[in-house]
Amino acid sequence: MKETLTLTTGQGFWSALIWAAAALATLLLAGLLWWRGRREYKRGTEQELPFLSGERAENPGVGALHLYWGLTEALRPVLERLRSWHSGVINDYAGWFVVILGIVLLLVLV
Repeated sequence: MKETLTLTTGQGFWSALIWAAAALATLLLAGLLWWRGRREYKRGTEQELPFLSGERAENPGVGALHLYWGLTEALRPVLERLRSWHSGVINDYAGWFVVILGIVLLLVLV
């Protein structure tokens, strides 16, 4: 392999050609699976309706409050602390972003 096409790092090497070949192989595999799939789907029929235990529901939508209820209950202490830090002022968020970015850069570069 040509030395100009390989990026050598302290942890190994990175070759754009290998990544391009892997991406192409992944796309080919996905296309093959799609091509071999079943063709029974028909638009505008009952196949488009959600299946709710075989019963028709007039409004099958699920609200976000109900969808994420378990997650918010499990993380309630964390979310309460985050709400107490929330000020709503964009300058505060930009400042925190700069501080955290500086810390990450220090950790990465040192």
